[in-house]
Amino acid sequence: MAMVDPQVRDASEAGFAVLSEKELAERRIAEGVRVIRHGARYWEQTGAPGFFQPVHLLARLTPEEATRPTPLSWGFRAALKPESSSAANGTVPVVRLPDLESYGVDSLSSNRRNKLRKCQRLVHIVQVTGPRLLSEQGYDTVVDALSRTRHKKPPTREQYLSSIRKYFQGNHWCVLAGLIDGKLGGYLDGYVVDGVAYGVNAYYATWALPTNISTGLVFEFAQICRRLGSVRTLVGGLDSREAPKLGQFKDDMGFIVDPVPIKWSMNTLAQTFIRWHRPHTYYRLTGEA
Repeated sequence: MAMVDPQVRDASEAGFAVLSEKELAERRIAEGVRVIRHGARYWEQTGAPGFFQPVHLLARLTPEEATRPTPLSWGFRAALKPESSSAANGTVPVVRLPDLESYGVDSLSSNRRNKLRKCQRLVHIVQVTGPRLLSEQGYDTVVDALSRTRHKKPPTREQYLSSIRKYFQGNHWCVLAGLIDGKLGGYLDGYVVDGVAYGVNAYYATWALPTNISTGLVFEFAQICRRLGSVRTLVGGLDSREAPKLGQFKDDMGFIVDPVPIKWSMNTLAQTFIRWHRPHTYYRLTGEA
């Protein structure tokens, strides 16, 4: 299929920059995220104001580095070096591919392989390199997806248009979209820092789900990361134990849940509130049930 839109290119030609931790911190600041330097490491505020974690979540810190990054922080967490795992008081339940280097069709379950073949027949996967496609069709896709999954509150159109600007401020975001007869059926985004690929967001329109677009986009993002050569693993988010269908999908795609040792601390009142009122969030923050 010949591409006529200069702001998209076939996924086979996709590419993006691989960042260091410092470079990622600089990009986060440019995107409006609160980032602070604590010792030699960079931390970002995430979730509720006052909670921090390293900008590179799987950067392995020493116990001496994994300390409260600012006196005003009510909580933090940081992954520890393997040799320092005895100092851990929790885990982060990372969902990742165990062997990205050899990841291919045979890494999928037989049922998922059939779904991938169907997607490859029906969906044209492209890398989005400019704002036109998402500005015109992305908002409706995101609202549709979030109304179905209830993962988070849908943004306003103005909020959405503002949020996608970050994709095109630099060259480190990879945005993959699935086009079905020229219409946007869904997209995902991600980036790579110090050898770790992070899949961040994914949105699929309800009408596009029968094409198995999610299977095709996740598989293609993994193949792009493989081709970069410097990527050791792909992280597909954190374990969502309250969403068994999502867990089954990731299992079929070859992902595993890897509890990475962390050091964490939290204000007692905040800890009690989150543990009792948002137990699944508490699990993802600390690894504790």
